[in-house]
Amino acid sequence: MNSYAKGRRLEYKVRDLFKNKGYIVIRAAQSKPIDLVCLKDGKILIVECKTEKATLSKSRRLELLKLAEASGASLVLAYLKKQKVELIDLKTGIPLTL
Repeated sequence: MNSYAKGRRLEYKVRDLFKNKGYIVIRAAQSKPIDLVCLKDGKILIVECKTEKATLSKSRRLELLKLAEASGASLVLAYLKKQKVELIDLKTGIPLTL
């Protein structure tokens, strides 16, 4: 399976995780400019999904943090760790639970 397919599969997995917790989830086509937007009770989460081997560059992280700040959203990194989805608030570095 190529990296695009792995990334898409992770995005669907994260999407379903948020939907199961009552969020409205919007998936951006081709991850432009972000992977997912999750909405619930006035909260906005911008979610960037990364597979185990993918990394988030410093410039991409800064771009996403600016987008989150401009929109009043929180920025979340969702990644796979031993086949389990982990969520981290990228501004604070604190793990999130839904």
